[in-house]
Amino acid sequence: MKTIYPDNYNEEDKAMYDDMMMKGEALIGKKVNKMDAFLIDLASRMTINQMKGISSELSIDEMEGVRMTHKNAMSQLVHETPNNLWEGKEHPLNKTISDYYKDNIEKPDILDVQHF
Repeated sequence: MKTIYPDNYNEEDKAMYDDMMMKGEALIGKKVNKMDAFLIDLASRMTINQMKGISSELSIDEMEGVRMTHKNAMSQLVHETPNNLWEGKEHPLNKTISDYYKDNIEKPDILDVQHF
């Protein structure tokens, strides 16, 4: 399978991405649930973007709010997602393995790596 990297990745970024993916994939089934494997790709891309100074454009207060919401949610035994969260959008967990494969093989028409 050929990985398609964002246009702004240099050779060092590509090597770093491949290294993080390899290390992450070694944990699938051991420390990472197979259903959460997509998070390895997401975390790798976010790490490289952060190192390159590409920001999510959230203020410090907004980021702290996200952290606190996540911390509170993770401390609960049961977490329920609001029903209207994905209204009008495709829920990312409804994708099949084939869809994820296609997303990673075919480069999208518009690749916006500036904002997350």
